[in-house]
Amino acid sequence: MAAIATPASTPPFSFFEWMIARRYLGATKRGTGVSLISIIAFGGIMLAVATLIIVMSVMQGFRSKLLDQLLGVNGHIFVQATEPIADYANLAEKLLAIQGVKEATPLIQSPVYASARGETGIVMRGVRKDDLMKIGYVTSPEHVVAGSFDGFGVGKSGGDEIALGSRIAYSLGVWAGDPVTLISGRGADTPFGPTLRKKTYRVGAVFEVGNSEYDGFIGFMPLEQAQLFFNYGDAVEQIELKVADPERVKDYREAVVEAAPGYEIRDWQQQNRSYFNALQTERSVMRLILLLIVAVAALNIITGLIMLVKDKTGDIAVLRTMGATQGSIMRIFFISGSLIGVLGTLAGVVLGAVFVWNIDAIEHFLSWVFQTDLFPEDVYYFKGVPAEMQGGEVALIVGWSLIMSFITTIYPAWRAARLDPVEALRYE
Repeated sequence: MAAIATPASTPPFSFFEWMIARRYLGATKRGTGVSLISIIAFGGIMLAVATLIIVMSVMQGFRSKLLDQLLGVNGHIFVQATEPIADYANLAEKLLAIQGVKEATPLIQSPVYASARGETGIVMRGVRKDDLMKIGYVTSPEHVVAGSFDGFGVGKSGGDEIALGSRIAYSLGVWAGDPVTLISGRGADTPFGPTLRKKTYRVGAVFEVGNSEYDGFIGFMPLEQAQLFFNYGDAVEQIELKVADPERVKDYREAVVEAAPGYEIRDWQQQNRSYFNALQTERSVMRLILLLIVAVAALNIITGLIMLVKDKTGDIAVLRTMGATQGSIMRIFFISGSLIGVLGTLAGVVLGAVFVWNIDAIEHFLSWVFQTDLFPEDVYYFKGVPAEMQGGEVALIVGWSLIMSFITTIYPAWRAARLDPVEALRYE
């Protein structure tokens, strides 16, 4: 007697399973409830992923832009002493000989009181013209809003031209070519202490870094004129170094200490440690909170699949009686839930990317709609909303969303596979 052939089982994740899973995501013959739940789950994941990408991109943009301006306008390592540095030319040559050191800038920096049509306190930096022209955030054509640097440092003792940030010029009510009176407490020494020094300069250039902290508090004057005005003689206050890799500034410290023994050595990370540590902590906490939001959104998949299992109880029983295995049933519902997660994640990435790439236009539109400045420059430092998408950050978000989507489908799929076809068909 010939043996009865048993039908061959379908391989895992076959076309049959994908077809059934896709059909189960649509509207049912009993209504549109399950389809609506699927749409809600899809929308929740999409919005959660998009929100996470937007927020993390803006926070990364803030850090990158702030760091870029900080390292572009200021030095990376600062060499100074308790007394003015007289032999700064030779010291600068020794420091420039260190491998990786690109610039060594002698500098005098001191607060002054500025007066014109208005009055304000600012910080004046005395630098050589050649050194100043290397600061693109100040002297490049796109950052010079009035005047020019052609006359900077030209004339007897460096001339009488200074450069001011745009917000300083606005506070003083001056523009290129206007006079500004500077008052300093570092005048000539007397038995009763240093006297006030007062001198009127001409604004040669007005620059705009794009950061209110620099545009509103920093000005530049020729080094020779700063030596006279601040009573430094032929000395300077400090030497600023710029290195090839500012992020690894600690690697240069030992060589700088050897080249400048007896001097105080500080780097930009030491001077801004508390600020950037706070920024990093805020970014990490925000990432954790938003990842939890993605997890909560993924939990909607459980609701949708459980309702789908209840609605398809009869269909599951029929499939089982036709030879579908428990594993096949489990894979069908796993695919259904995973499709929601995968498609929602992809849609969230696209939505987040489009938002980030057009964030300035969106900010201007919302400001117009609500008739208020949603991104004031004096609060957030920058003229526009900085945003920078990082591939690693996006990959982390996508990976987390997919993992949570897969995990949340396991229980409803297992429950569907455990359904007894006899009990399911008893009341059909």
